[in-house]
Order: sequence, then structure tokens, then C-alpha cells
Amino acid sequence: MARDLLLRAHLWTMAAIIPLLVRFLGLKQLLFLMTPPRRCRLYGSVAPERLAALVRRRLERPRVMKRRKCLREGLLLFHFLRLAGQPAVLRIGVFPPGPDGARNHAHCWITLHDAALSAPPQGEVAVLLVHPREEASPSGGRTTSGSDAPACRDLNFVS
Repeated sequence: MARDLLLRAHLWTMAAIIPLLVRFLGLKQLLFLMTPPRRCRLYGSVAPERLAALVRRRLERPRVMKRRKCLREGLLLFHFLRLAGQPAVLRIGVFPPGPDGARNHAHCWITLHDAALSAPPQGEVAVLLVHPREEASPSGGRTTSGSDAPACRDLNFVS
């Protein structure tokens, strides 16, 4: 009971500060902060599906980052899966440019053992970033390091 309350409070707090982190940090710093050390297994007894359900429930009606819901959900789910000792992989992909020449649209999703745990992209997508690289499968697509990738605020995320 107390552990569940701690988990919910931690999840609520992290969900509240992610928009600030995205606004003021570059992608490399953001990924560094959201990736706990491997030895940290604070929520090791919590099933990945339960963590995913708690994250989705917390972000049901976003007040901020409405157009970048996938990024917020991906960062939050990635953080808590890693705190549970799971080898979660955060992926960011870019959709091909449309005929109107608008900004690139991107999507963020989480995979666990090569299965999508958050909403995968709908349609063709070029994988821009896989984090962490050492746990990604070779079929993950073209990747760039966090320092080479564009800032989160430069991509137009669609959920």
C-alpha cells in the first residue's frame, strides 16, 4: 500500500516537471536525467504493463504538452520502466514531409524486448534516435546520438 502510494506520487511529480525539462534542456541532457543507473530498481516488483497503465491514466487529459503527448508519455514511461529494472528503449522517429512543406512531424514511443509498450507510429517513419543504443535491436533503423539529434522543441511531435 505505501509502495503504491510512493509510486503514484513519484509518477505524478515526474509528469508535472517533464514539460519544464523539455522546455529548458537539450535532448542529450534530458535523456541523461531520465535514465536512472542500471543498479537502481526502485520499482522492480511492479509489472511493466501496470507501469504503462499508470502512466497512461496520469496523462489522460494533458493540460500542457497537448501536441507532444507521445514525448511526455514516452519519457515518463521510459523513466519508470528503467526504475523497475526493465531494458526499455526510447525511440523517436520522423514522418516523411508532407506535400505542404510544413515542419517535420515526429513520434516518440517505448519498446520493451522489441515490443511497443506505448503507441507505435502509424505509417512509415524514419527512426531518428534510439536510446540507449546498447539495448536497441539491430533492426531499429538509422540512429543518431543524443548530441547530434535536434532539440525536442525543434520537432513537431504528434500523438
